[in-house]
Amino acid sequence: MTYQNLIIHSIEKEQFSDTVVVVKSESTIEIEDQSIENFCDSLVDSYRNDNRISNTKFKENSSFKTIYKSFKNQEKSFVESTSEMIDSIASILEMTKTAKGGKFAFIEAEQSGNNFFYVFLIRDTKGGQIKYSEENSKYILNLIEYADTNNLAMAARVNFNIYNSSRENNLLNYLSFTYSGTKQDGVSDYFANWLGAAELHRNSEYANDLRKAILKIGDFDEEEYAGSATEKLQLVLNYAQSNNDDIINIYSLSEHLYGPDNRNLLRETCDENNYIFTERFKLISTSKGLFKNISVKAGEIKLQFPRSLFENEIIKVDDGIVVIENASLAEKILQDYESSSEA
Repeated sequence: MTYQNLIIHSIEKEQFSDTVVVVKSESTIEIEDQSIENFCDSLVDSYRNDNRISNTKFKENSSFKTIYKSFKNQEKSFVESTSEMIDSIASILEMTKTAKGGKFAFIEAEQSGNNFFYVFLIRDTKGGQIKYSEENSKYILNLIEYADTNNLAMAARVNFNIYNSSRENNLLNYLSFTYSGTKQDGVSDYFANWLGAAELHRNSEYANDLRKAILKIGDFDEEEYAGSATEKLQLVLNYAQSNNDDIINIYSLSEHLYGPDNRNLLRETCDENNYIFTERFKLISTSKGLFKNISVKAGEIKLQFPRSLFENEIIKVDDGIVVIENASLAEKILQDYESSSEA
């Protein structure tokens, strides 16, 4: 990952106090040595491995979105934009008694052709990593090799490429952020409000995109967790039924389907393909059919496939004849027949 911009501002506020002091940096931190890159890497890696991430989009009236848009349109600099953003959340914190302040690290980065805008709220309790330089009028980093991510309170990321495409497809989710619990409530409510994050999605939507992710991963062949995508779908039902509330935890489910080494596989697949995701959701009764299979045998022919293929008429019965409209399956059948004939 290539880092283009890094700046740190802070808000000094104690819990249950309405006194807010904003300390801003007047310039960015130069990303010119490995220790600074390592600091950024630590924050980004912590975000990637955070179980509390969910994705959505901005509300239409999001002030954060307006500032971000001005920055991407080159109407405001990175320093100006982040300065306005910190003023915005300071106003929210003044009205949020239970919230605490902290250091806000803003990072702009590029990876695999994608442009990302990150925000991290860090509670630097020891005060050793991030210090304000009166001489330079900005926050600086001590010579450190990594960020103390144990004190990373919240994080957010905007994928500009998807954000840009959302003008033509308003179903795209380009904003992801940490949240508290299964809804945007509790301690993270002010953070979501600051971002102007739209409401999280319905359980049925999470289930639908979970199915898409499993089908996207396809047949899996790693040792004891090998199995077809169809078999994995059925295992989702078994997993949900193993607890009384039919709760899906995307990370433990990923381990259940693909092994401990692939704990993040489902989330990464969702992230890469713009499928919605969240840490935990309830698999409601109307969504269970998405994961049920049809398994039949007649003579020497056996078919097993997700019910959704039948509901979408990819597999159908026409005048008593089974019709499968799948070109790749037809190609594989012919290839297998021809190879066995040559042998």
